[in-house]
Amino acid sequence: MTSTLHRSLSAPLLITLYIISYTSHVNGFTFGECNLHKPVGNHTRFLCIKKHLQKVPQNLPVTLTTIDISFNKITAIKIHNFQNLVHLEILNISHNNISCVERGAFRSLLSLTQLNLNGNHLIKITNELFSGLTNLKVILMEFNNISTIAPSAFSIFSKLECVKLSGNNLRNITNLQPIFQRETLKELHIAHNNIAHFQSTDISNSSLHLQILNLSSNPISIFRITTNIFPNLTAIDLSFCFSVPNLEWKVQSTDFFRNVWRLDLSGINIPSMDFILQTFDKSLSQLNLRNVTDLKAILKKACLIPTLTELTLCDNGITNITGVGNNFIFEINSCVCQNLRNLTELNLGSNYIGILRGAFKNGPPKLEYLNIGGNSLHSIKTDDFRGLTSLTHLVLHDNKIDSIEAGAFDSLTSLKTLDLQTNKITDKYLTPAIFSGLPNLSKLLLHDNHLFRTKRYKTPPFCHLKSLEVLTVFSQTHSQISTYLPVNLLWNLTKLSGFWAQNVGIQSLDVNLFTNNAQLTALALSQNHFVFLSPDTFLPLRNLTKLHLRNSNLKTLDFALQAQLQNLRYLQISFNQISSFNYTIIQALPALQLLDMRGNTFTCDCSNEGFIKWVKMNNHTQVLAANAFRCNSPPNLIGTELLKLDVHSCSVDFGFYCYISSTSVVLLTMVTSLLYHFLRWKIVYAYYLFLAFLYDKKKKEPEKTTRFQYDAFLSYNLHDEHWVTGTLLPKLEGEQGWRLCLHHRDFQPGKFIVDNIIDGIYGSRKTICVISQHYLESEWCSREVQVASFRLFDEKKDVLVLVFLEDIPEYRLSAHYRIRSLLRKRTYLRWPKAGEDPRVFWEKLRLALGTTQDS
Repeated sequence: MTSTLHRSLSAPLLITLYIISYTSHVNGFTFGECNLHKPVGNHTRFLCIKKHLQKVPQNLPVTLTTIDISFNKITAIKIHNFQNLVHLEILNISHNNISCVERGAFRSLLSLTQLNLNGNHLIKITNELFSGLTNLKVILMEFNNISTIAPSAFSIFSKLECVKLSGNNLRNITNLQPIFQRETLKELHIAHNNIAHFQSTDISNSSLHLQILNLSSNPISIFRITTNIFPNLTAIDLSFCFSVPNLEWKVQSTDFFRNVWRLDLSGINIPSMDFILQTFDKSLSQLNLRNVTDLKAILKKACLIPTLTELTLCDNGITNITGVGNNFIFEINSCVCQNLRNLTELNLGSNYIGILRGAFKNGPPKLEYLNIGGNSLHSIKTDDFRGLTSLTHLVLHDNKIDSIEAGAFDSLTSLKTLDLQTNKITDKYLTPAIFSGLPNLSKLLLHDNHLFRTKRYKTPPFCHLKSLEVLTVFSQTHSQISTYLPVNLLWNLTKLSGFWAQNVGIQSLDVNLFTNNAQLTALALSQNHFVFLSPDTFLPLRNLTKLHLRNSNLKTLDFALQAQLQNLRYLQISFNQISSFNYTIIQALPALQLLDMRGNTFTCDCSNEGFIKWVKMNNHTQVLAANAFRCNSPPNLIGTELLKLDVHSCSVDFGFYCYISSTSVVLLTMVTSLLYHFLRWKIVYAYYLFLAFLYDKKKKEPEKTTRFQYDAFLSYNLHDEHWVTGTLLPKLEGEQGWRLCLHHRDFQPGKFIVDNIIDGIYGSRKTICVISQHYLESEWCSREVQVASFRLFDEKKDVLVLVFLEDIPEYRLSAHYRIRSLLRKRTYLRWPKAGEDPRVFWEKLRLALGTTQDS
């Protein structure tokens, strides 16, 4: 029974402790100023760029799929740096000071597909460098000091597709044979390697699968292809090559490059390039002639290529429409584009165009990308883009546009991106009529204009943009003290997923602002001056995953408690005035993965206890640069690290106290079980002793002179009633004249039996206990003994007479400690056995009852 009781008590306690420990498990961790972007899908990224790291961070999660620790000061890669990262797919350790990679350093990276070692100090590629990287597809080792490649360095690769080794010192093309031998190789970049001779005989005798070859910025003096080793080549970059005037160019057959459709000849400074262009003119569609010396001559040849669709002529000092891009174009006429039937991309950016003059009324019909940014346009007219029915991207940023005619974009039914940033557009031109013809527009950029001088538009301005997903309106120029986001600015944008409204001077948000934006996932409101944020504003945003509130005058995040941002993963609240971060706010953001709180004014007291423990204990939410948080108050702790604050005195350690409590309960249960098993009779005795004490206190009266109603209270068991009524009563009451109090005769009917006992004992001069085997088994007899004992001790008088009807062994009295105690201190009477003379007994009993001391 004892073990069962113990299990029944301890099991719930253990379960309760487990629940407490589980529910108190909080989520927070920090990698200093490094970022751990938790999974989007199954991709976990660790980013630590430009953080002055001198070695690879340790204890990185084994679930990482991307590591970017570029632009630091790491000098060596050790064998233990990337152990166990079996899921890593992309490793970027570029732009460090790495000169040594220990043998087997990448051996654990079985899933790695891209390795970036650009911008380091490596001088050679050894046979063991890539050991273990059997799934590698991309190797980036540009701008090192590599001069040699071991013959077997690339032999382990069966999936390698791209190698970039530009900016090294691989002077002889024969050094690259280990790479060319890879049958899976599709792309090779070897620019800036001081290569003087490029000959097919130094590369291979058989056909290669190479598709893209970058030879730019090499002082090539001999270019000789005598066998068809590049049948699959589609793009070749020869820009800024051939610095010598006596170039030897020999391509045995023009069929060798019949599949090349992209050619870059920028920066060529030889007198004539016709012979080069003739080698590629069978399939060429993209030609780059930026910054060439003899443009006019080669341009005539280029214009005769029937397959050409894209021609780049930037940086050539052109002063009319025959040149585009970073030139000095002031205007374009309607006839310029009318015959460019296959043109898909046109860049007129960074010129001086002030008016379009109907240049695009009639096309080009296939134009998809048009850039007129960085010009001097003041207005957009109705017919300016009428012929561009295939246009998907229109860039008009950095102009002086201050007016847009209604229907100006009506013909652009295919348009997906419209860039109107950095102009002078006002609220007057945010009307449904302006944007009515853009059913497929998904991205609208309106930042850096002159908007939001009104609290509400007459009609929601973007109500026709049913496909709009991204809208930017940040950094509006305004002269008012406070600016508003009009309450109906975003109405009807049911597909909006990203909204950027930083630095527009707003102090609050209308609760109905996001009424129709349930699909919004990214919201940027940084660099504003919020006085109050209502949780009701955010209630429609059930899918919000990113919230930017950097430098927004926030003093608290209480709005998050009721905003129901259950899916928020990234929260940026850096450089505000938040002094404490309540743990209840953390609980209100269950999906939070990255928290940026840098630059806040932390108070180092118990108000941040929960936050400090949360950051230190777990690994679900990364707190960016938490180890750099500093105390702003109280004065004696200014500058102290927040995470070093001792918070043990702030609250009860519930885990420790739960442990102590559970241990105490378990021990108490065990002790109680043992006591009950071995000392239960003593416990019962103590219980009755206590009851008797209470009865005695209850019955005690200040008046001590009251006459007694009885001479003796008779305490006996019913089994001994025949002796009491047949022998004792006739003698004491009949012959000796004593008046006795008996249960069956003198107890008051209807009164509690305990009260009757107390009244009987305290109303009698003496108490006679008739003790037998049956008497010891009676609960009521035991109570009567207790009450009489307390009266004895309290009044210090001889009020108790013990009469034994039979001999009782010592062990039978072991459970009756009060009687045993009385027998050791007081004289008792024994009823004579059969054949003995009872006269002595009666005389002693008479004397005991008649003692004058207690009268």
